[in-house]
Amino acid sequence: MKRAFALLAAALFALSLHAADPQPLPPWSEGMLDIHQISTGRGNAALVIFPDGTTMLVDAGAANDGLPMEGAEPRPNASKRAGEWIVRYIERAMAPRAAHLDYAIVTHYHADHFGQVTTASPASKSGAFKLTGLADVGHAIAIDTIIDRGRTYLKPDDPSFKNYDAFVEEQKAKRGTKNEALRVGRNDQIVLRHAAAKYPTFEVRNVAANGVIWTGEGEKTISIFPPLDSVSEEDKPSENMCSVGLRIRYGKFDFFTGGDIPGVPDAGAPEWQSVETPIARATGATDVHVVNHHGSISPESANWLATLRSSVMILPSWSATHPSQDVLKRMMTARLYPGPHDIFCTVLREPTKLSIGSRAKQVKSDHGHVVVRVAPGGATYQVFVLDDTREDAPVVASYAYESK
Repeated sequence: MKRAFALLAAALFALSLHAADPQPLPPWSEGMLDIHQISTGRGNAALVIFPDGTTMLVDAGAANDGLPMEGAEPRPNASKRAGEWIVRYIERAMAPRAAHLDYAIVTHYHADHFGQVTTASPASKSGAFKLTGLADVGHAIAIDTIIDRGRTYLKPDDPSFKNYDAFVEEQKAKRGTKNEALRVGRNDQIVLRHAAAKYPTFEVRNVAANGVIWTGEGEKTISIFPPLDSVSEEDKPSENMCSVGLRIRYGKFDFFTGGDIPGVPDAGAPEWQSVETPIARATGATDVHVVNHHGSISPESANWLATLRSSVMILPSWSATHPSQDVLKRMMTARLYPGPHDIFCTVLREPTKLSIGSRAKQVKSDHGHVVVRVAPGGATYQVFVLDDTREDAPVVASYAYESK
């Protein structure tokens, strides 16, 4: 029934596209939950507009910003930095309201999630930090609260982290921005800020950070990382393992995003390095999830996929290594769970298509901004694919689903 509903809606929308020029995404209106996975060709970025208009940015990546990358051209073009394109996207998505971010989340400290400092990165007006990634966004758009994973398991000598830290300190001093570490297990840190009472079924649950995982019961958490002095240097927690994970729930609709958390440990590595496993136990089934670690080698284990049973998977691919063949095969197989396994990619590079073969033709979209629009109350949702090669980003496809 759900599949027939999706196919009918897609067919009707396709007819409308043939009947007229591509149209812009209809504007958000109160009661809707919008999740925009933004395609820049340089990393992860997602704008979320809550039902009451509260806004949240999850990551603002800029890997190798300003440097040439063979076969990895930026989107929509190279005339601006990735952070600048994210700003333009936010301004367009929030119009006619003024662009403003209630929250900005940094899932972990990697360049494709918070911005890389390069020789091409210009200085901010004050000169205190370089403009890249989230610093580019925050330089242009006010952010009320920046939430990251804190300073646990930190490698402080990383120049991109030092730049992020300098940006945060200036925002705190000059704009009054708050900087908080994610409080795992809580559902009262990221909240509706404008009309919470109107949407009692909406919730953002903090699921994971630094190996601390919500159990699914109240605010209880567990820690899956062993004491550092008990493990070898090669087995110590990586930056990816420390990623922030969030679950968004609106009525019957469930969504998960978790940065670069791994699922399949390297050969010979300890099982606790599968951060996906305890998260899956806590969250259970979802309607939509963002594919972990861009679908690169270790994520999206069979257990993870079979537990979440997502109808829609958003693959935030940007490099020629995204996704690996094995991960895409697992994501597509109907043997793990019945129903749709619809995969929407932000950028599927040509070398990747050649290496993957026929499966590359089975994804729902191989490039574009991916927008999940949940209807008021959360019973149904649509997925829109927007053209990421044009700044005005018209709609090129649309699909409809029922929440589980």
